[in-house]
Order: sequence, then C-alpha cells, then structure tokens
Amino acid sequence: MRPSLPQLPLWLMLSTCLLGACTSGPERPLAPVVNTTAEFSAPFPGQSSDAPISEHWWRQAVSERIWPPLEQALSSNPELREAEAEIEAARAQLSQAEADTGPSLELGADYRARRESGDTSNNRSIGVDGSVPVDVSGALGYRVDAARFELQASIADTDDLRSNLARDFLFALVDGAEATQRIDLLGRQIELSKTLLRLTELRFTQGLASSVDVLQQRDDLAALRQQIPLTLLEQKTAGNALRRISAMTPEQAPLLVAETLPEVVGVFPAIKPVDLLDRRGSLRASRARIEAADARFAAALADRLPTLQLSSDVVTRAMSGDVTTAISMVIDAALTLFDSGSKVAIAEGQRAQLVAVGEQYLADWFAAVIEVDNLIHAESRLRERIALSEHRLKTVDTLLTAARRRYERGVSDY
Repeated sequence: MRPSLPQLPLWLMLSTCLLGACTSGPERPLAPVVNTTAEFSAPFPGQSSDAPISEHWWRQAVSERIWPPLEQALSSNPELREAEAEIEAARAQLSQAEADTGPSLELGADYRARRESGDTSNNRSIGVDGSVPVDVSGALGYRVDAARFELQASIADTDDLRSNLARDFLFALVDGAEATQRIDLLGRQIELSKTLLRLTELRFTQGLASSVDVLQQRDDLAALRQQIPLTLLEQKTAGNALRRISAMTPEQAPLLVAETLPEVVGVFPAIKPVDLLDRRGSLRASRARIEAADARFAAALADRLPTLQLSSDVVTRAMSGDVTTAISMVIDAALTLFDSGSKVAIAEGQRAQLVAVGEQYLADWFAAVIEVDNLIHAESRLRERIALSEHRLKTVDTLLTAARRRYERGVSDY
C-alpha cells in the first residue's frame, strides 16, 4: 500500500524542497536576433569576385610590392604581439579549466621524532591522495566551455586588430603618396605663378594692366606658398603613422615610402549585411563572448545544485619500527542549504552580463552595417567624381590646345 504524505521521512521531504529551490532561478534570456534579410541601400560597386577573402586580405587588394613591408610592420607591431600573448593566456586558462575536470594525485610525506622520559620514538609516513571530481551539475563543463569561447574571442580580436593595422598602414601609405604628389604639383604651380607675376608686372609698367592685377597675382602666389607647410605636415604625419605601426622612432626611415599612389589590384566578393557576422573579426569576437557569457550563466545556475567528489588515500606509516598501511575511500557530497541569496545573486549577475553582451553584439553589427553602407556610397560617389574629372580634363586639354593655337597666330595674348 502506498504510504500517505505524513508517513514520508522528514529528510526526504526536506531534500525534495531544497532540490526544487535549487533548480529554480533566473531564466535564460532570449538570444539576440539579427535581420538576415537586411540589404545595403546601394549595390556593391565595381567588379566582384566569387573567390573567398583570404586571411591576408591585403594580398587581394594591392600590388605585391607592398606585401613584404606591410607584413614586416605587422610582425613588429607591439599591439599585435600583446594580442597574441593574450591568446596564449586564454589558451592556458582553457587548459586549467579542462584540468579541473580530471583526476588529481598528491604525494605527501612527513617525519616526526619525539623524546619523552629518555625514550625516543620516530614516526614516518608517506601517502598518496587521489581525487576525482564528479560533475553532477555540469558546472565544470560549463566553465570549460566559457574558457574555450573566451579563447575564440581573443583569436577574433587579434584578427580584427591585424586587419585594422593593415588598413591604417595602407591609408598612411596613400596619404603620404598624395602629400608627396601635392608638394610636387605645388612647386610647379608656384613657378608658373611667379612667371605670371613677372609678366603682369611687365604689363603694368607698359600701362596694359592695373595695380589690382599685380596685387591679385601676388595674392595667388602667396596662397600657393601657404599650402606648402600644411602639405609637408601631412607628409610627415603619414610617415609617422607608418613608423608607429612598424614600431619605429621618428629618426628612422619608414619601411616603405610610396612616391606614387599604390595600385589597387584586387576585387572582392559582393556581401550582404548578414555576411559581416563571419567576416568581421570584431563581430566574431562579440559572438564568442555571448557564448562565453551563456556558459558562465549556466555554470552559476549549476553551482546551486549538489556537488560530489570521490577521493582515496593510501598512507604507509612507520612508528618505532611498526609499519602499517591504511587505505580509505571517501565520497564527499555538499548541498548549500542557505546562503542568504548569494548564489541566486551571482546567477542574476551573470544573466545581466549575458543580456549586456547580446545587446553589444547587435550594436556592433548595426555599426558595421552602417559603416559598410557609407563606404559603398562613398566609393560610388568617388567613381562619379573621377569620371566627371576625366571628362573635365579632356575639355580643359582641348581648350588649352585651342588657346595655344590662337596665341601662336597672334589672335590672343598669353
């Protein structure tokens, strides 16, 4: 006959209530949802390729001449070396978390000598203590998962840093080449402006030009000279940017100084906003941190459940010539009955952190999507400006040819 409720042992009723209290706790929050159907507001500009982007994307972007100094700069960069050291630290933490789930053995020995009323006794012992954690609640496994995802986040952060440094190196190279070409162009414009000033002054002495024409030409020459210091500063700043990435001091020559703009030789596959989740190192790191935070939250919930550990001791003692060996096996079980809500608070804190990294993941994705969309529009507008500039250049070249012919025929002056 089935016993009635009052006949159940009191300890069984208490254990049931405690287990029910342990299993209740904060619920896991909903995972962040990314709009997988999102599109950019403009088509991908230029030609596209079906070839996947390699780890060293710059090898698909610029000519081979730039690869060696760029990769040498990356290998010398202290920020990147620091990030690589953090990867090793995360890998060590993962190894430690994995080791915590396995057995352990400890060897101990001691020697004691005692003299009392003229009698001397010696006590020597040596023993081996072994223990095996039993992951009943799964907390140890969750902590291994958290350490593994933190390692993945460190690797993704390093990839993102490497990509950003390569981008900054190429930008500095372009800025330096542009400044160099502008300095050369300003030099030729200044010489031309000087010639025009001498001719204008000559016309003024002949009564063919006014003093206003002379002053205007002098102002044009001064405006050109005024651009030289700023352009020299831009050239120096670009060189220092290359030195910073390459871990060099100002007196050292940069690894590469481009006299001409580096040639962009590569094409990349067209992308959608959802593709950024796998191609952006920062987004891969954010996703890994969500997984790590979720594992820590699960471990905090599991910490409220009972724990179990198996241990065994083998001790050999020698006391005044009498040798004895003792073998023992112990099963340790523990269950927190009352902790004033400490473990619940820890679980709630881990849940809040999980929500926070999830929202950060979405914020990072939105920022990346908007950044790429702006870049697509910027490239499209720049291509339009280049086409218009080329058309204008042809028109001005035709005008110059016509003006030169009129001057040679005496129809117009200089």
